Amino acid sequence: MPTLAIDKGFLTDLARLDKPVAKRVTEVFDEFDAATHTGLHLEKIAKARNPRFRSIRIDQFWRGIVLAPERGDVYTLLKVLPHDDAYDWARRSNISVNAATGGIEIRDEAELDRHIPAHADAAPTAAVPLFADIGDGTLTTLGIDAQVLAFARTVTDTAQLDAAKAFLPGTQWDVLFGLAAGYSPEEVWADLGAAILDEPVDTEDLDAAILRSRDRVVLVDGPDELMDVFAYPFATWRVYLHPTQRAVVDVNYSGPARVTGGPGTGKTVVALHRAHRLARRGDGKVLVTTFTSTLSESLQDGLDMLIDDEDVERRLEVIHVDKLAHRVFRAEHGAPHLLG
Repeated sequence: MPTLAIDKGFLTDLARLDKPVAKRVTEVFDEFDAATHTGLHLEKIAKARNPRFRSIRIDQFWRGIVLAPERGDVYTLLKVLPHDDAYDWARRSNISVNAATGGIEIRDEAELDRHIPAHADAAPTAAVPLFADIGDGTLTTLGIDAQVLAFARTVTDTAQLDAAKAFLPGTQWDVLFGLAAGYSPEEVWADLGAAILDEPVDTEDLDAAILRSRDRVVLVDGPDELMDVFAYPFATWRVYLHPTQRAVVDVNYSGPARVTGGPGTGKTVVALHRAHRLARRGDGKVLVTTFTSTLSESLQDGLDMLIDDEDVERRLEVIHVDKLAHRVFRAEHGAPHLLG
């Protein structure tokens, strides 16, 4: 069977489908091995932004969008949409390689192109550009490519930047957002952390980038694994651990350890699997804390997906750090009183 790389955008689409359509998607790609050799064709898309985009028929109304390999046998499932929407997506969107992280990213290229001249015309009479004090070289080092750089140079306020989240590549938007929020380039670099590759990145090599993209791609090597992913698309993505992250989960540290990485690099998933592993070891209770109340709920949901042993479940606690502090204070001193 060819290796399937399933982008998170495909899984998001799949989770929203009615059951009969989702079932048909599963059938189509379960037959994908035979499809690459017999009659179920991947069809080229006229005027697609990327010449490697292909469509695959799900039924009369639905189409999948696949990135065909330039070499090798890794096919990347990108979207599953109604017929016209699928072709429109392929003609508007493009996939590229981030020069800093080496991972793939997807943008609405047509919308980005549309905004650049509009903002450039307004720039002479507008306020000072938002990133006027940051040089092109610095932005490039942080993974901002030429097209996004041209757009960034026309942005004059955070409202424009907020609106751009809908069409910019995710990691590049995160970089610009961090800089606009007042973080230094060094701080943004540190936040990207392990996501930045030390060696030069070949931004033309999409196939290599797909294999590096643990933040958005699930690699499937067999029909059983494929069926598991398709059966639980949201659950798969929330707790999926890329093979390259396994070492961080399994290593034995002699003291405290810190794992860094930018948004979407899998820190939360690593934390879930690490906590699960420690709880399974049975050396004592495991505490998982976060500064974000909504994230604590998400962490608990993720652990619930991983844990199938009541003893392990009893050893784990997920709690917002403020609630933990309040509980510790209350146990020692009684109910706190507000000053003033």
